[in-house]
Amino acid sequence: MNFNEARDLLWIAGGLYGLAFLVGFLKTFRINWALLQEGPLAAIILGFIIHTKALYLRGLEVHGCPLGNGLERIQFILWSLILAFLIIRIIWKLDLLGSFCAGLSFGAGWLSLALPKSDPTYWLAPNYQKLFSNPWIELHASIAIFSYGLFSLLAVVSGMYLIQRKALLSRKFDKLGSYLPPIQDLEVAGWRLLSVGVLFLTISIIVGGMHWTRHPEFVSVSKLVITLILWAGYSTVFFLHATKYLFGSKFAKVSIILLFLAIASLALVNSKNSAVSQNNTPQIEQEGKSL
Repeated sequence: MNFNEARDLLWIAGGLYGLAFLVGFLKTFRINWALLQEGPLAAIILGFIIHTKALYLRGLEVHGCPLGNGLERIQFILWSLILAFLIIRIIWKLDLLGSFCAGLSFGAGWLSLALPKSDPTYWLAPNYQKLFSNPWIELHASIAIFSYGLFSLLAVVSGMYLIQRKALLSRKFDKLGSYLPPIQDLEVAGWRLLSVGVLFLTISIIVGGMHWTRHPEFVSVSKLVITLILWAGYSTVFFLHATKYLFGSKFAKVSIILLFLAIASLALVNSKNSAVSQNNTPQIEQEGKSL
């Protein structure tokens, strides 16, 4: 185990998130061990610190924000998810939300590490200089991925909403549902996360557009279309919820479906990058590395 190697640190961070998930649910079901009281949050914080160091080390290798392949994008989204949770927990103390976030980060994080060809070493290509030749594109990509992290947290909250709704409709005591916040609070939290996520994604598109209008030759039409479709989807949900046409379980389900579509779009982006790598293009960013 090399503590100066990004992949090794990502495995450790994922393991800590998995530990937080397991301990969190043991705590939920009232297993009274002193270690369980603050154990989940401590494991999440430690995992986040290690996760941050791993992305920092990878950033040094690629000379930019690490968003150059599928693994890096997934890990950056998960890092954003945990960061959003830690910020929210300051004002909303809900340990079970942390358990859900930790479980998602563990599963998706280890899966991205285990998948073959998810982490091509594009920075070792001949004549490679840096991932982003323009700071505006780097800013655009990082903000877009951070908005995906917020949408991931929205999907987690939506999943909690559906669990709580099922418990209420069944009119039976539900062990897990008893630890969830009131269903109205979950819908309000989902609305706020959607609002902030759409805001960040909009800013990302504006920042990217400032570069694209000056250098249209660097724009990948397919990636631009995918980004605009996702923005249109989340914006439509935003306005439908604001006007009371989409709410409750339908709002929660649509939020979860949109996240899956957003993650699936990363595979389309990555497939284009693979072709670029095979052609030994020195600056991958010029093929529209941003999302």
